[in-house]
Amino acid sequence: AFDGSLEAFTAQVRTGKGRMPGFGDQAITSADIEAIYAYFASGAPPAATCPGGEVDPGECSGVSGQIAPLFPAGAGGKAITTTAADGTITLEAAGRVRGRHEREEEFSPFQPRYFENRSYKFVVEDAIPAGGGTVKFTWLPNAKASDTQVINFRCWYTGDGNVFHANNGMDRVTSTHWEFVVDRNAREGREIREGDLLEFEFGVFLDPATVEGRTSYYSDTFRYRVGSGELTPFDAPNEAALSGGDGTIPYIYAEPHLYYEQMALNIQEGSIQRFLEGRRLFHTDFATGEHTEGGNPVFDEHAGKAGPLSNQTTCAGCHLHNGRGAPPEPGEAMETAVVKLFGAGASADGKPATDPMYGRQLQDKGPDGSPGEGTATVAYAEEPGQLPDGTPYVLRRPTFRFDGLSAGQIARYSVRVARPVVGMGLLEAIAEEAVLERADGMDCNQDGISGRPNLIPDPVSGALRLGRFGWKAGKVSVPHQVADALVADMGVTTSLFPVEECGEEQAGCRAGASGTPELSDEDLDRMAAYMRVLGVPPRRDTADPAVQRGEVLFSQAGCASCHVPSMKTGSHHPFVELRDQIIHPYSDLLLHDMGEALADTSTSEALAGPREWRTPPLWGIGLLEAVNGHTQLLHDGRARDVVEAILWHGGEADAAKQRFMALPSGDRDAVVAFLRSL
Repeated sequence: AFDGSLEAFTAQVRTGKGRMPGFGDQAITSADIEAIYAYFASGAPPAATCPGGEVDPGECSGVSGQIAPLFPAGAGGKAITTTAADGTITLEAAGRVRGRHEREEEFSPFQPRYFENRSYKFVVEDAIPAGGGTVKFTWLPNAKASDTQVINFRCWYTGDGNVFHANNGMDRVTSTHWEFVVDRNAREGREIREGDLLEFEFGVFLDPATVEGRTSYYSDTFRYRVGSGELTPFDAPNEAALSGGDGTIPYIYAEPHLYYEQMALNIQEGSIQRFLEGRRLFHTDFATGEHTEGGNPVFDEHAGKAGPLSNQTTCAGCHLHNGRGAPPEPGEAMETAVVKLFGAGASADGKPATDPMYGRQLQDKGPDGSPGEGTATVAYAEEPGQLPDGTPYVLRRPTFRFDGLSAGQIARYSVRVARPVVGMGLLEAIAEEAVLERADGMDCNQDGISGRPNLIPDPVSGALRLGRFGWKAGKVSVPHQVADALVADMGVTTSLFPVEECGEEQAGCRAGASGTPELSDEDLDRMAAYMRVLGVPPRRDTADPAVQRGEVLFSQAGCASCHVPSMKTGSHHPFVELRDQIIHPYSDLLLHDMGEALADTSTSEALAGPREWRTPPLWGIGLLEAVNGHTQLLHDGRARDVVEAILWHGGEADAAKQRFMALPSGDRDAVVAFLRSL
């Protein structure tokens, strides 16, 4: 507190004292001086206290009423499933062409020119619940089908393969409207009954005048449970495996490295084409315009947009197969990780202060292959330890070295690997109150867990919103995340961030910054749509007794206090596919103190301090090795597997770690088996 009078305080501000210069009326008004004096004269604010007695998490979050909802009520949109007065169920969905049948190679990849007139809508009209005997299918391609060939409709799998009992020609209504009515269960040789699993796919023949390249294709393989009004990814009901609710994708039997690349099973006509066009942008090199996958044309209008400084020139360069990055081998350059930089304190708008010489990220690539701002390499010091039962382990503590720095040494930084991008739309769709009800920043319920939300200004409106994305929950929405990565990682500007990433004293960089958006709002929307309706992979081995025991032990150890197994999305997201879904992300989206061992040297990211990290979702973690060829975890990739990741936990998570460490070997293996099933 300031002990003197207002007059003495004002005189000190006006005349200066010691090294502090004086400030005249133009620099600071008398009213502002009075407000500052009142703040310092009041002393420290009273300590926050919890209500007495038992307290539910959320009552002490301290943010009630402060957060503007991302999606207010009234989003509208057509329902995916409707039921007529007579009981007939109508389901609408969408799909894309495939190179081969399910369970074969070339089923999961995206075929060349997948974004050009190769998507479709279909409608299922199920009369069985109404007492009828048929299920009608209507196929509606987004471009004209062949005038000389008939669209195939295959249905009712036989056995466990990909052979259908029935292969029929659809009835042509127009070149963009085809119908077929199924009136018998060909697999069982009887009438159709409620509960029957009706598998089906389309044989696609496109008009050569509407597409360039290949014109004949297979389609997605769909499973419809008669009477349910829903598609299902599975041959038999398995609620435990529905990680992403109705958008959970089917199992991939060939090419499992593409598990993170599939669209949500319940994707709709209004989303499918934006998804495909957004995927094209995700795979476009913003320096050359080339697509990262062969057979696709150069996207000339997007060439030359990257840089002048960058870390990568494609989204897929960091997010290989939409997956997780990793630190490089010792001494090698970073490719799927970046170095976030920080200045002292916070900026005037509450955002993290940036390094004055480099901005908020070390960009190691310059124009046309020239050096960027500098490079970072990693080395590891091994730290051996022993579990209570005598089992030895070795952790790796990383240290980072910076070379070739163009403007002096770096003081504060945080190394971050790229995160998987699946399920982001579902996390975005969770209502704010569903997250805040678990917040307990003062640990009022005394369970040792004091998660709190990060509060971030919306980059468009400035409204204070719940942080959802990023290692420290620093992004409020999928478009925010996409636009931030575009400018920071690739040097591509948008209306959200129209100026290239430069430090305040980086004169050369600032002189070359155009301040003009390079990517249109429409293209930003396409990229966001792609990431919003990426499907979540299903859980595997849910009937395995070891997996089931591991799930129980995971909860008993306290891991589920932060890695919350289930949440429900809200009802107002603009994408109807994402509304009212029971999902299993294994995250609370809150910040937690993870201890000094995992602290970075950042100053802050809004409310997040150096020791605080958002609980990372665990869905899909068991597929990491199949998708990305490694199992490295945590923000800087130091943990080589899930056990090492657990052993690095500290702070609020230390008690849960200790319980895991004390488990018998077989129980620890069960927990690992459970995590690998996610």
